[in-house]
Amino acid sequence: MAGICLTAVMIVPLELAAKPFELAAAATQEVLPVKIHRLTMDPSSGQPVVFLTDPQEERALPIWIGPCEANAMNAEMEGTKPPRPQTHDLLERVIQKMKGKIQKVIVTHSKDGVYYATLVLEREGTVVEIDARPSDSLVLALKAKAPILVGKKMFLETSVPLKEAKGAEDQYGLTAQELTPSLAQSFAYKSTRGVLVSDVQAESPAEKDGLQRGDIIVELGGEAIPDTKALQAGLNKAKGSVKAKVFRKGEYISLTVHGK
Repeated sequence: MAGICLTAVMIVPLELAAKPFELAAAATQEVLPVKIHRLTMDPSSGQPVVFLTDPQEERALPIWIGPCEANAMNAEMEGTKPPRPQTHDLLERVIQKMKGKIQKVIVTHSKDGVYYATLVLEREGTVVEIDARPSDSLVLALKAKAPILVGKKMFLETSVPLKEAKGAEDQYGLTAQELTPSLAQSFAYKSTRGVLVSDVQAESPAEKDGLQRGDIIVELGGEAIPDTKALQAGLNKAKGSVKAKVFRKGEYISLTVHGK
């Protein structure tokens, strides 16, 4: 399990105090509210990527993250709970026990292709700012239902038009991710062979075929689907309609999937 990277802690009064550049930037720069638009898998690298969009959903900021953080983020988006507390659950409980509250998360800047974030906590009238990875910060923001902000200048410079960001998504309207042992366990699925449906676009062919977020696709056209590459190949190969074996809420069901 990946640990949470916390590299600098500073307690400041509600007024701004002197601090290193990385933390000072969070308090002085102009910021923009964003939301998590989509969590998907980069087909070229196989690495999870989360898209943050502006309120108008015109542009998206893609941030590549690790698989452990992606699993934790997906679990929060799905509303699934692990049988035992994971790292982010533990940190949330520690904050609560110390009578703290996650006030907001700010993705402040990027340097050499690496994004930096500040986790802003409030405890008894005092603000605590913690330098953290965006991936961990986003998971905690989801858990606490806290606002997510990004540096406006950085967002305008590094974001892409949303229609361009959607180009990485399969035309079928389905976003899938590898099924890890922890994810399989959270869905009461006693195997890791299959892929997890992490998102289904509204009014897409996938939605019309009856696929739902949280489904585990096990077979397509009678062939096993062990990973996302096999799913992509199966969808590309499918002509007309094929049967899909899907694990949903503790049982296997059969759906008819319409290919090209």
